[in-house]
Amino acid sequence: MTDINKLMKIIGYNFKDKSLMKTALTHSSFSKENKIKNNERLEFLGDRVLGLIISNEIFKKNLSSTEGELAKQQSFLVCKTTLKKVANNIKLKDFINCTQSLKKNSLDSIIANTLEALIAAIYLDSNINQVSNIVLKLWKSFLENINLSSFDPKSKLQEWSLKNKKKLPTYEIKNRSGPDHSPIFTVKVILDEKFSSSAKGKSKQDAEINAAIKLLKKICE
Repeated sequence: MTDINKLMKIIGYNFKDKSLMKTALTHSSFSKENKIKNNERLEFLGDRVLGLIISNEIFKKNLSSTEGELAKQQSFLVCKTTLKKVANNIKLKDFINCTQSLKKNSLDSIIANTLEALIAAIYLDSNINQVSNIVLKLWKSFLENINLSSFDPKSKLQEWSLKNKKKLPTYEIKNRSGPDHSPIFTVKVILDEKFSSSAKGKSKQDAEINAAIKLLKKICE
């Protein structure tokens, strides 16, 4: 096992239940070999806890942002790329328990999920206020410099399609409601006839972006 005391010092939190932290750092490949718990359930919870913390923060701080703008900011802040950067900042790779082959070849692919599991473990070991303080500290530079110029959910979805040799996504307007001066659009995005998500927006473009964000989250989990 790795020196978890060092990681606790880096993140600024001392676990009361050390076994919870160890589980958060244990990949399924390692747990199968050693017959111990892995972090998959914690990853599920951590994804939701992180989403709540980040959503609450940008909601409070960006009072002039529209629903679509907030959704785009939130998606940027919790996407796998940002998670990997945060994980690298705390040297999380050094503390993950996984098989040697995975450690040598594809550790990058699991560090984002491990960070989510660690967030869940902190939440379960403490409370929402304490884990919020830690997350906001780790995400401080990203929250202060939200760079959306290169973050386009629709383009990201198209890139994923090409990379995974899938048909390109298509967008359909499913509904238009509300008064003429303030309509609400519902758009459905379909990818490779297998994956789909629907979302609403105050314009067709906003609805398409929101649908792309939802589908990206679904296929990248």
